Amino acid sequence: MNILCPVCKKRLYKKDRSYRCESGHNFDIAKEGYLNLNRRDSKNTGDNPDMIKARKRFLDKGYYAFLAEAVNDLLEEGDSLVDLACGEGYYTSRFCCKDKIGIDLSKSGLKIASKSDKDTLYLLNSIFHDPLEDKCCDKVVTIFAPIAGKEICRILKDDGSFILVRPDKRHLLQLKQIVYDHPYLNEAEDVVISGLTRTDQIKIEEEKTVSKEDLSDLFMMTPYYNTTSLTDKKKLEKAGNTKISFCFIIDIFKKG
Repeated sequence: MNILCPVCKKRLYKKDRSYRCESGHNFDIAKEGYLNLNRRDSKNTGDNPDMIKARKRFLDKGYYAFLAEAVNDLLEEGDSLVDLACGEGYYTSRFCCKDKIGIDLSKSGLKIASKSDKDTLYLLNSIFHDPLEDKCCDKVVTIFAPIAGKEICRILKDDGSFILVRPDKRHLLQLKQIVYDHPYLNEAEDVVISGLTRTDQIKIEEEKTVSKEDLSDLFMMTPYYNTTSLTDKKKLEKAGNTKISFCFIIDIFKKG
């Protein structure tokens, strides 16, 4: 997959520790290994370091390994793959594809990803303005992140597939029951993406016992952590080991 210069849109070529286009624009590779191409979203820095660290600690315990395996079953080794909003690369590094690019706006996440996964090229960039050529990849994956529909359609080959992972209605319900007086179900409505046709939907679920320490990390990595009051957050301090339902929807879309 070819990378384009974010300034002039010409192809970038790797030379030593940088990428350069024929117009002379140069982009250095960070010491950790990721390539910073972000020019549009300088104020948006993605997930904060504390969230990244909490997510890494939690995911490294293997709670979501069954999800990574389920997505990996939909891929082939010969696929070219782009992981949009790849974070710290937990899923990206586990995908069987040999030609992989991960894109995210969090430097904290990409530092972890690129240091531990040398088989993937990680780019610091907005997923809504991918620095990639048209029709360059077989698969695009987005896990628990906004859908960059136009860019997904643009970079997918004509027979390419988009794999979307999102929480099902009962995902983390027991966690919400600890924290909130009125726990609520997640929205799990059908997703419609212009230019893509959904060809399949897979629902997977496992219930696992989560330790008290891991409960805090799990809550910190959720999108509702920052909107929850301190009083409600402290309720987790009284919780012990808890059985939690992990429920996911995997949507598979085809281009066309």
